[in-house]
Amino acid sequence: MFREIISLLAPKLLRRSRRRPRKGQSAERVSGSNFAPTGGGDGIGDPKVLLANLAGDSGGAVTDRLSEILSACEALEVYRTNKPIKQSNDSDILLRLLVAAEKAREWLFEQQADILVWGEVEGDGVRLRFVLKIPCADNLPGAFGLGDTLELPDSLLEQAAPVIQSTVLAAVGPTFQGLRSRVATALGQAMQGGREIAQVQPEGMTPEQHATVLTVLGNAFSTQYRLTKGAKNLESAIAVYRSAAKKISPEANPEIWAVAQSHFATALKARGTIEKNEETLKQAAVAYQKITEILGRDTHRYDWALAHTNHGLVLYRLSMRTGRAAYLQEAGKAFDEALTVYTKETMPARWAETTNQYGVILLALGEQVTGNVTLEMAVKKFRKVFEVRKREHAPQLWAQTANNLGAACFSLAKRNAEVALLREAQVYFEGAIEVYQQTGAAKRAEVIKSNLSRVERLLTARVK
Repeated sequence: MFREIISLLAPKLLRRSRRRPRKGQSAERVSGSNFAPTGGGDGIGDPKVLLANLAGDSGGAVTDRLSEILSACEALEVYRTNKPIKQSNDSDILLRLLVAAEKAREWLFEQQADILVWGEVEGDGVRLRFVLKIPCADNLPGAFGLGDTLELPDSLLEQAAPVIQSTVLAAVGPTFQGLRSRVATALGQAMQGGREIAQVQPEGMTPEQHATVLTVLGNAFSTQYRLTKGAKNLESAIAVYRSAAKKISPEANPEIWAVAQSHFATALKARGTIEKNEETLKQAAVAYQKITEILGRDTHRYDWALAHTNHGLVLYRLSMRTGRAAYLQEAGKAFDEALTVYTKETMPARWAETTNQYGVILLALGEQVTGNVTLEMAVKKFRKVFEVRKREHAPQLWAQTANNLGAACFSLAKRNAEVALLREAQVYFEGAIEVYQQTGAAKRAEVIKSNLSRVERLLTARVK
């Protein structure tokens, strides 16, 4: 898994990445003068790819070949650096990737590129990794994260050229600020070229390597779905992810398996949500739960915790579809597990996000069950989030929790008649409205205004 959670897991790293880029050695353009279409409505130009020298590539021969493969794609503008992204010696692989991604983001901002392709050569194998200038939300189908890799035998790089091109186009496509329709067209063409290698594992390629090929092609189908809204693409993505996860033993290769399984579950969740299909959402919940059962809390703690969080969120969706409180109760247990890893001291931003989501689940459960205990717990959860989410530092995140706290206070006040809760709801609703109006989220502000009116009417009735 290792989804793109830098902003949640390591906010200090992200703040450093956003500093004004210092002047460094410029990257050399290696692709031809690509045609930059105009009049597309959503921007011009092609995605700018920054290719770092692969670590362990003595003499740079493998990186040279990779450069030629990417440059052959007319929808990509390729630049080459003369140095690799080096990983630290930390024993925790996620922390190593976070530090590497920090350096990658500095390079991206220096060169104003959209995606950095990096990785390493180990023996006869090549492992490619990807960092995006504009990360994609990790709850969307096909979102590339820190753990997404494409692993290939050195001898098959040219044969896998369409897969490599598809991977880069799929990674950058959803957040590219230029002409996405051109990216979608190029992606479709590259995917056609990669069909054979997806259907039959080539001689000389290991099952683990083929599983990464299938996973990135699943991401390509997911990206096509998001760019074109074609439901068949999402179905194809689900099928390919399923094949990737079955390709290898989860016990023997937990990292590669977990990436494929997580993408599989996310695609199922998307389909179940769109189709309002309870059975598909159940399949997504089972897929996430399987990750928590295979990955160990001690050996893969962050992935284990994230899988619990995703499992809880799918259970929440199931409850909203069915009205069953049991799903919410199970979701609460999943969040309790996640919060044993996501602590305020070690990962404050991720802790705040997870605690906020837990509060939403408790609020929904509290409105379904008798008694006030669950609603009281929801109020406490939201209040605690403000220990991290400060209005002056993260106004939109603060407003999100403020709105949630207002709703929880109002719901509890309707039961216990406490005026203080109504006043608290009033204050936080007003604050959320102000933030959303300032940030251009007028529709959201209007919805909260309606809830504020309900609070004010009840408050007027209670104080008489």
